[in-house]
Amino acid sequence: MKSKIVSSLVFCVVVLLILFNVSCDPQVTPPQQVISYDEANTLEEDYIVTRYRVINDALGYDDTREFWFSLDSLKKYIEYVEYEAKKQDLKNLGMRVYFAAYPKNSNYRDAGYSTVFLVPTTRKKTSPLRQGFLPVLPENENIDGLKALNYSQGGQPPIGY
Repeated sequence: MKSKIVSSLVFCVVVLLILFNVSCDPQVTPPQQVISYDEANTLEEDYIVTRYRVINDALGYDDTREFWFSLDSLKKYIEYVEYEAKKQDLKNLGMRVYFAAYPKNSNYRDAGYSTVFLVPTTRKKTSPLRQGFLPVLPENENIDGLKALNYSQGGQPPIGY
């Protein structure tokens, strides 16, 4: 009788431990490049003071300075890039962000305003012959033939951080 109670108790403890471990959300560690709210705010303020006002004065209107992409479209784009890069056996993938502007006399929805677009990159293999005495840092180059991601929603008027 005593062994049945001990066995039942051990079974319950094991089940509870399993449930506890399964129900806990795994911790996700952010990348090293994350910055605090205060640092982000400082960077945006410096951009406004040192660049944004100059751009607006030159254009004669308040340009867009922040852009929004849905997480769904970013995930789909990353999935597209990874799929296409795998077909080309490319490793060490990254993303480059370009500042751009829609032509003023065009059919773009935001004609005349700034935009950004993303281009996938891969780390270029460096030749040991190029290194000499000083090592050459590997370069990230755009992946030819893959489409860039654009058509975010730009803030008009911009939304401050």
